[in-house]
Amino acid sequence: MSKKIKGYINNVLREKREEFSGKAVCPFAGPELDANKLMMAEVGEKNLIELIQEFKESGYESALLTIKENVPAEQTKKFQVFVNKLLKQEGMPNHKSICFNPNDQVSAEGYNPRARAPHFMVNIAHRKVLSEANKSLKKTSYYDKLPDDYLNFLEIRKKQKI
Repeated sequence: MSKKIKGYINNVLREKREEFSGKAVCPFAGPELDANKLMMAEVGEKNLIELIQEFKESGYESALLTIKENVPAEQTKKFQVFVNKLLKQEGMPNHKSICFNPNDQVSAEGYNPRARAPHFMVNIAHRKVLSEANKSLKKTSYYDKLPDDYLNFLEIRKKQKI
């Protein structure tokens, strides 16, 4: 399992793409993996709540949990809301999940990095870390070439033009 996830991070998320203004699809996943700050696990032998608890007690900065079941695209956001409620229930109100579904249809000029994911994935990280990452990307040209529907899917507000 982790071999496929590592391959996705290394071959898709690290890839510099013109759609992302020549930057990596996800500039944070690769360095997190390299620094051994990313917990990777599969929902199966342990359930989602057990894995959330394991993450909570670990020294990892974020978690990437995979679910091998086929999840319809229209369930991605609903599942993300569900996981966020679980995080609060499990004593992690300052953490947030972001779900990546290979069935998601959103793309940037026809390129859909989510479609290349080996499985449905749930990323969990501290809200402050996610907010700081978003702010750092907004200071660059990362979002400039992404179409509005992609930005809306990511729930990213465009830079205000003054």
